[in-house]
Amino acid sequence: MEEATILVVDDDPTFLELLTDVLQFENYTVHCASGGKAALDFLASTQPDLVLLDLSLPDIDGLEVLKRSLELYPGLAVVMISGQGTIKRAVEATRLGALDFLEKPIESQRVLLTVKNILTISLTRKAQVTSQQQALQKYGLIAASPEMQRITSLIDIVAATRIAVHISGESGTGKELVARALHFTSNRKNAAFVQVNCAAIPETLIESELFGYEKGAFTDARMRKKGYFQQADGGTLFLDEIGDLSLAAQAKILRALESNEVQRIGAEKPEKIDIRLITASNKNLQALVDEGAFRDDLYYRINGLPIRLLPLRERQADIFPLAQYFLQAACRDNNIPERYLGEDCKAFLHSQPWRGNARELKNFIEKIAVITESRRIDRRMLQLASTFPDLPESTRSTRETLRQARAAFERDYILATLNECNGNITKTAALLGIERTHLYKKMKDLGIKPG
Repeated sequence: MEEATILVVDDDPTFLELLTDVLQFENYTVHCASGGKAALDFLASTQPDLVLLDLSLPDIDGLEVLKRSLELYPGLAVVMISGQGTIKRAVEATRLGALDFLEKPIESQRVLLTVKNILTISLTRKAQVTSQQQALQKYGLIAASPEMQRITSLIDIVAATRIAVHISGESGTGKELVARALHFTSNRKNAAFVQVNCAAIPETLIESELFGYEKGAFTDARMRKKGYFQQADGGTLFLDEIGDLSLAAQAKILRALESNEVQRIGAEKPEKIDIRLITASNKNLQALVDEGAFRDDLYYRINGLPIRLLPLRERQADIFPLAQYFLQAACRDNNIPERYLGEDCKAFLHSQPWRGNARELKNFIEKIAVITESRRIDRRMLQLASTFPDLPESTRSTRETLRQARAAFERDYILATLNECNGNITKTAALLGIERTHLYKKMKDLGIKPG
């Protein structure tokens, strides 16, 4: 309890100092913000255990900060601080999700008692959901939206069963992630997870790839090989893009599923298998059934539990948390210092169509992580990065080329900011968050002439 982290948000420096002293005396870790923007910037990179939030802030209304905070972290513990005449608004805040409110002037013992009680509730609630969230977040499943929360709840319920699951959705929505989460949170997690891209297997190789073959079964069969079905024995077989299979291939898969056995090409008899089947497609299988392009008996066999993933544009609450997740992963994977997204990035990210869904968002965030050296990424950086050419994979491993890309991005970023400030150096430096002398040096290094 004593190690809990608390964010205090208030525009009164004297009150901030007093409250910080009271809380730190009890060994709490305290962070302070003097306004709504500063608070949201802090929350963009850090989730505290508790937020003490003043209702009356000079820049962003306290209720608006509350709403945005809970969008970032559903279930975040927030206690409102109200002055005289704001009790009605404090009550409104509890309706919006705040757990309690404190009225100024505040007595130290009242603060500590409230903090202790709320933290007990908060940390207990967090412990109940953390294990499931961590298990699912390992596979990139971020569930801030009601739609994704419903799906993660489904995963938790059906992971331990053998029911066949079919996952549908546009390309890039995360069908593979759901399949992996189903497997690795099940009692089959220590067995094989075998993923098969059905669309990538030529028709002539379908049978040998899925069911295997004996040595000498055909000209190039130099040794015995297990097919994907047997490789997944005891574990999970994930047939991705199953809607691309021919009717002949569908018939062979149906036979294996109905009998729970497969026979390698050239083998004398079939062998039993124990698999959990998960399938996925970006096509509408029911429509394919109606057209006669997909077997109805196989459709009913694989569609025990249908899961439909909405495109990212239809679950906007997931976009910013996903972007944060991808940014942390990009920094870790590329061995670069940690970066975070400013609160002003959210509107830009929400305005994009993301036709490639989470896959497109991931690639975009990886690009901005690599080409900027700024710890804080803001809206203007995202806007510029959206027009910046993608970096080929080889570039990321070439230090000199990467240095050139970063310099080009920084130059364009400074030029764009100068243009936004009509060439005013003082305003530009303030917007960039650097000293004027530092800006002049950067401009000289990057070949930017003032005026």
